[in-house]
Amino acid sequence: MIMPGLLLIGAGLVISVADTIPRYDVRPTCRAAVEMIGGGTGGRSVENCMAGEEGARKELEKDWSGFPNVERTQCVATMAKGGSPSYVELAVCLDMMRDSRTHHEEERAKKTQKPAGKR
Repeated sequence: MIMPGLLLIGAGLVISVADTIPRYDVRPTCRAAVEMIGGGTGGRSVENCMAGEEGARKELEKDWSGFPNVERTQCVATMAKGGSPSYVELAVCLDMMRDSRTHHEEERAKKTQKPAGKR
C-alpha cells in the first residue's frame, strides 16, 4: 500500500519536473541517429544534430510556460521512457498535445453552437 505522505511527495516531484525544461544529454541520441542513417552521410553529423537539439531547447524555453502542466508532465514522462531523450521529440510531443487539445475544444464549441432541436 502506498502511504499518503509518499503520494504527496511524489506529486510534488512531478509538478516541479514539469515546471522546468528537463536537461538532456542529447549527444548519445545524436550519435545513434547519425549511425542509423549511415554514419554521417548526406551532410548529417553529430554536431548538426546537437545544434538542432539546442535550437529546439531554446524554442521550448520561450514556449514552455504556455503549455498546460499536464501536457508538459506527460511529454517529459514519455521522453523518460523512450531511452533516447530529444528536445526535438519533446517539442513534437507538446505540439501534438496542443493540436489535439485545440481540436477537442473546436469540436466541443461546434456541438454547443448547434441550433436547438437539431441533433
